[in-house]
Amino acid sequence: MTRGSTVRRLGAVLLALGLVAAACGGRDDSDSGSGSETTEASGSKDLATTADCTNYNGTQGTEGNVIKIGNSLPRSGTFKVFDEVRAGIEAYFGFANANGGVQGKQLQLTSLDDAYLPERTRANVETLTGTDGVFALLGVVGTENNKAAQQYFAEKGLCVPNLAVATGFPGFGDPSTDPWIINGLPNYALESIAFADYLKQNQPNAKVAILAQNDSFGESYVTAFKKAIEGTKITVVGEETFDPRTAENASGQVTTLKATNADALLLGVTSIPCPNALKSVKDSGWTPTTYVTLTCSSKVLMSLAGDASEGAISTRATYDPADPASANEAGVKEFKSEGAKYGLSAAQLDDLNVAAGWNFGAYLTQLLKASPELDRAKVMNTAWFQKDVSFGMNLQGLTWNTNGTDDPFGYEQLQFVKRTGGAWVPQGDIVDYSDQLREQTGG
Repeated sequence: MTRGSTVRRLGAVLLALGLVAAACGGRDDSDSGSGSETTEASGSKDLATTADCTNYNGTQGTEGNVIKIGNSLPRSGTFKVFDEVRAGIEAYFGFANANGGVQGKQLQLTSLDDAYLPERTRANVETLTGTDGVFALLGVVGTENNKAAQQYFAEKGLCVPNLAVATGFPGFGDPSTDPWIINGLPNYALESIAFADYLKQNQPNAKVAILAQNDSFGESYVTAFKKAIEGTKITVVGEETFDPRTAENASGQVTTLKATNADALLLGVTSIPCPNALKSVKDSGWTPTTYVTLTCSSKVLMSLAGDASEGAISTRATYDPADPASANEAGVKEFKSEGAKYGLSAAQLDDLNVAAGWNFGAYLTQLLKASPELDRAKVMNTAWFQKDVSFGMNLQGLTWNTNGTDDPFGYEQLQFVKRTGGAWVPQGDIVDYSDQLREQTGG
């Protein structure tokens, strides 16, 4: 399959998705906290091949004593809170470099501002891979933004690893469509499956209202949730959307949804609109069981919501560095002590977005060390076949496993948390949703 056919298939899949809907325990601390259990799964095969590329440069960005990594995310605008992801990546790179780097080379990050605008992401990716000559991308924020990046690569016949993307969009989990991009967050469908499961156990007759962004982010949650409640007595009684590029407050939509008398609310929303929605719900006197997305659960956004966040539920795959109950976990202790050495402020050391960036850095480091060569295709194929990997601040008992042929999502386990007294309090054990996720995604 040529890179040209890949883009045509990618476009068809993304269009279809749009029409139907729209990070420790068990780590080897002697290895820069990256985990030492990385192996290729038995029966693995090359999913990313040079035959897919018309312009392949497998070792670009690894010349000399550096490995150049690129990143594009919103450093300005409504979604600028996600710039803290960059801070976390940079801090982890500093930590990794001080401990020998990767294969004798130092990790170097170049990050550009896209203000969450896909067209700027595309321009940034062109600069990063062309002018700056990076080896790979890491932690690029946003579903539409990563779509723009992949579209550019496909059009130009470029095969560049786009690793640990800061989106859980299900469409980035099919290497037969595009083997050069892999998720770094739990699949958004996984969160919706988990919330549906929570309601089945606690409110089996729930009447659910949904507020979602009118983009692929919101649509992914909505589609997966509706599929997950099929055959149950749970019903969706109201659904409203808004454009996060033009509206930071969906108070009118909240008023409309309250009138449905729903007793549960799914917020397929992130960044500033999320705490604003929580405040609108509280101000209206409405008290549904409310699920907020994992990307909304950071200390910064919850602080903006204030007491309006009390009682909300969410899920996690990684420890919250702001949670005193997690202070003695090995991954959190490493993040706190080493992060402070490499530029993170006290406030940043309590920020989930910073922690996500730290986890992306830890993921990349273990991946590059596990790859048999510093070659783009070799790294990408290693990413698609990893077994029982532990890195960064992933929850104790949670391991990263990928099998690109039939089970490509690294995160398939989540733990519920509830906002109590201004903190996220764990609710029960880690739950494995791998079977439901495979059923949803066709893996």
